[in-house]
Amino acid sequence: MSTSEIFWNILKNFRDDTIVIQLLLIIGALIAFFLAFYRPGKQTDAFVKLFLFFAFAWNGIACFIVYCGKSPTAKFLGGPLYLVVAVLFLFDLFFTKKIKFNFPLNNWRRRISVFLIILSFLFPVFGILTGHGFIALSMFPCPLAGYTLALLCAAYPQDDKAIGILVMIWAFVNISKCFGYVNCYEEIVVVAAAFYYLFLLKTDASPA
Repeated sequence: MSTSEIFWNILKNFRDDTIVIQLLLIIGALIAFFLAFYRPGKQTDAFVKLFLFFAFAWNGIACFIVYCGKSPTAKFLGGPLYLVVAVLFLFDLFFTKKIKFNFPLNNWRRRISVFLIILSFLFPVFGILTGHGFIALSMFPCPLAGYTLALLCAAYPQDDKAIGILVMIWAFVNISKCFGYVNCYEEIVVVAAAFYYLFLLKTDASPA
């Protein structure tokens, strides 16, 4: 069995065994997006951060450590990284309160952020188009990373740079998938969100 087949079989088992939780996460992500876009404020910030805490903690433990635990990258990088991000969202919720989820009035920034979020929800559709079926659902680890980066880009500069950089690192770790590794071309969505976040960081750091 090829590396690609092993990879997709593991994700298929993860999808099938956890389908109820996957659907709940997708519903939660849709609600979080709706609230951030239409009703920004303290209650929305609290809901989105709590949702992202659960989403990252779930994927860090269930996907990376339990289902993908035979992969050193998943077990020793993906799992711990996602758990750290989960804790940072919880820390921001109760203590630092840096992140203010909203969508900018600037038209191009709003459109790019919304476009990237829509792409993250379409992640499984891209899986069908690239030939391995409806496996990686919208709140699997990688589309979750793209979704989160898009939300942070929308909130920028009222985001948490530590969270953004950690999620961006995970996206770039998987950049080889954009070129066909394990036949996961849909990873382009996540990497695009990471490059957009990096662009915002670089632009903000540039002298006026």
